Amino acid sequence: MKKLIFFISFLSFSLIFFDSARQAYAFNDPPFDFLFGNHIDTHQETRLKNNGELDGFFYIIFTGDTDDASGLPIARHPRGASHNEVCDVDDIDCVAGWHISGIQGEAKFLYHSGVNGNDHPVWLVNRVDIPQPGSYNHFHWITDDETPTQTTDPRADIEGSIPDECNQQNASQLEDAGAADVTCPGWFMEIQAVRRFAFDHGGEIIPVYAGDDNATHLNLVTNYQAVEVEITKTRGGGE
Repeated sequence: MKKLIFFISFLSFSLIFFDSARQAYAFNDPPFDFLFGNHIDTHQETRLKNNGELDGFFYIIFTGDTDDASGLPIARHPRGASHNEVCDVDDIDCVAGWHISGIQGEAKFLYHSGVNGNDHPVWLVNRVDIPQPGSYNHFHWITDDETPTQTTDPRADIEGSIPDECNQQNASQLEDAGAADVTCPGWFMEIQAVRRFAFDHGGEIIPVYAGDDNATHLNLVTNYQAVEVEITKTRGGGE
């Protein structure tokens, strides 16, 4: 019980501290200046620690709507300049939704479009390559393209470390570039929510509560078989 109370207190302190500190410096400025070099940089701020791991936050904006099922306010990630949703630039209130920890790794890209529409890209990994201990259930790739930003990951300095197929801004471009079955460098992330809300992403609205989050950003599989038939739906509307 003492550990649980300490963890909740830590999350509350982190939330109050970081929401206030966000007003003091521009988005992605030091100390949280690590860049993946692609679309995730519109809603992440992380720092590269001395031990080579990442530490930071995922951001959300509230839509003003309420989820009927959970009663929680609905939020989503800011979508960037093309939608006039840039933190610290456009007139939107970006707040921390999750604390994230990251460990370097690589994974094989599979796809991102499925029964939930265009969701987080799905990556294939060996179980032994998923960092332990912890709950690292999300993977995101890095790119060294200078448009709009180039990753600050030190692996990008090694020529040929990022395959051309992986050097794309978003998941749909990964598919278009033929990245399926190509192994891309990136980061495994452990995600812990720092507030309560309903997350709108990929055609689903998922209730989020403070603590470990193994649902909203889950995009890893450890075994799969290519099939031509549609996967059975898990909720109403399926046959």
